[in-house]
Amino acid sequence: MLAVRLPYGKRLALGADGPQQHASLAGIALALRALGELLDRAVSPGELVYARGEKPRLARASDPGADFSISHSGPWVGCAALGCGRVGFDVEMGDGEQIASWVAREAALKAWGAGIRALRELSSSAEGIRCGGVLWHARALPIFPGASACVMTSRAVRGLSARALSLEELFGR
Repeated sequence: MLAVRLPYGKRLALGADGPQQHASLAGIALALRALGELLDRAVSPGELVYARGEKPRLARASDPGADFSISHSGPWVGCAALGCGRVGFDVEMGDGEQIASWVAREAALKAWGAGIRALRELSSSAEGIRCGGVLWHARALPIFPGASACVMTSRAVRGLSARALSLEELFGR
């Protein structure tokens, strides 16, 4: 079981068995799978670092250039991973211009590693969103029915691979 292989502090933070914990575990499983494909090796749960006040990350010794971001909303759980550079991902239930704008800003904050308090430091332009001295490149993901999703990267990305996995495929049951 994935939860027992996580660091003790992360297991405590996940809380009791329920929908929120299941979504968090699915996100972690997605991250392990995506990072494993990027790095062409198995990535263990112990290689993920959960520092207080920071976004989860891969331990520096494992691969200093790789980054990932997890988000879940309603029935959807997703993960974006990048082999070199920084990445942020957000998915929220709903659609339309206002929610798409919110999702893009939140994905930029996640990529930057900043909390929601840094929202006022974002500036949008036709090029993307600028924050933390970086121009973040946006890619909308229209693959979650009834939801809006966006990936933000610190460098322009030509290709994007997205696919759906069953829980059985994800957890190897």
